[in-house]
Amino acid sequence: MSMRPEFTFNDLLHNSVERDPGKVAIVDGKSEHTYEDLARESGALAAALQDTGVKKGDRVGILMDKYWEAIVAMLAATRIGAAFVNVNPMLKPPQVRYIAEDCDIRVMIGDSPKLDDMEPKTVERAFYRGEKPGSGGVSGELLDLAEALRGNDTPKEADVSEVDLATILYTSGSTGMPKGVSTSHRNFVAGAQIVSTYLENTSDDRILSALPLNFDAGLNQFTTSLRVGATLALLRSRLPGDLLKGLRRHEITGVTGVPPLWSLLLRGSKSIDEAPLTHLRYISNTGGRIPQANLDELRRLLEPSGTKIYLMYGLTEAFRSTYLPPEEIDRGTECIGKAIPDTQIMVINKQGEECAPGEIGELVHRGPTVAMGYWGKEEATRKAYRPNPLAPPELLDVERVVYSGDQVRRDEEGFLYFVGREDAMIKSQGYRMSPEEIENLLIGSGLVHEACAFGVPDPNVGHQVMAVVSLKSDGEGVIDEVREYAVKNGPPYMVPKEITVRDELPKTPSGKIDRKGISNAYANR
Repeated sequence: MSMRPEFTFNDLLHNSVERDPGKVAIVDGKSEHTYEDLARESGALAAALQDTGVKKGDRVGILMDKYWEAIVAMLAATRIGAAFVNVNPMLKPPQVRYIAEDCDIRVMIGDSPKLDDMEPKTVERAFYRGEKPGSGGVSGELLDLAEALRGNDTPKEADVSEVDLATILYTSGSTGMPKGVSTSHRNFVAGAQIVSTYLENTSDDRILSALPLNFDAGLNQFTTSLRVGATLALLRSRLPGDLLKGLRRHEITGVTGVPPLWSLLLRGSKSIDEAPLTHLRYISNTGGRIPQANLDELRRLLEPSGTKIYLMYGLTEAFRSTYLPPEEIDRGTECIGKAIPDTQIMVINKQGEECAPGEIGELVHRGPTVAMGYWGKEEATRKAYRPNPLAPPELLDVERVVYSGDQVRRDEEGFLYFVGREDAMIKSQGYRMSPEEIENLLIGSGLVHEACAFGVPDPNVGHQVMAVVSLKSDGEGVIDEVREYAVKNGPPYMVPKEITVRDELPKTPSGKIDRKGISNAYANR
């Protein structure tokens, strides 16, 4: 076998094909696709992308549900040195257009209905999946994705390095607009190496892809599987019964999820009691803290069959920072464990010094998964990505670390405990968003004068989104109109569960909306 050192996505694909070309790589519904299929079809699409003018350094958008073709598209882009941008298919046209314009997407690959729904002239060219769409948001050429995948051309392979841009992950920011986290090949290869090490993944694993591919943890399910030559089963449905069916049908050995996913799984507790998931080797949680009651029930259902439960903490800016090994799970859900392999986690106080045990400080991440920064946002990058505060000054700022904004403490044994966030970011249903994004959505209705959005803790979804608004005019049914606008123009997780009306929103002495006062008043009512 001609194996390569692991530096890029392309190396991971090459090695898995070399090991076992006929091994099933992806299961999508009733169809199965081998690693040889993955290499052949990604090569054909890569050549087709080059024919449209895509070159090294360009951005290729992927706007579709989690289908086999989305996996192929990601690899096709990286094979020619382009960066892929997975666009959340739940986003509405204004958000899609913002992302496309922000990172200058050259070509979009997507489902026909989603391409048709885009705002006019969002991109120049597109490869469509399914029936040919109308002109939709594409100003120029429309190409058949299925035909491109059947092509016989091979791409002119680009000289791709581990420090090259591999993808841009869009995550919500404090300014109210999403920020693109620029992520290199090294970042994702290191993430796959690290996670597959402590989860003990092998080619025998059958991993369930239950998270979106635009989410860093969801993308890691693919890169980890690709690295070890495992089988990845794609799950699109979020219905409780379908999650359990997927685990059973594919005899899944490992799955990573967010707290709401485990709430869905627990709805099938009776079925699991009757027929334990003996094939499930591990589950791992990310994207927020599991309610202790849910964790206790998961342990009751899964641990007798030998399933290990890993609790993890991370941030898109550095992928994953810590994990709590299964043997330490009695420490509770507030414990986020210790640093993942090949990573240093510092707890830094306001003076830039390492905190003593028990002292609360900001979690600062150092290691190979620290991303390149925010695409095109110099000020935001400087704020989050800073020089290592504990490095010798003689190194002259050759290394950047990422400041998480999360407050933590470390105990005498070195275990970390999550305390809270410095900002007001909301995590709901596994999605992270800023209050400003929700407020902009509500104000965009033209009916709202001012808005203040915040999250209220909910054991099933992380946070319930709430909003307090003042209206431009009174009248029956206005709030219903505001809600209808939000449903039509924003993703479901951004629509407030409750909208409360006030004549005027309270202000701070500086004239700003008193966010803390409003959320506290709501919590204490």
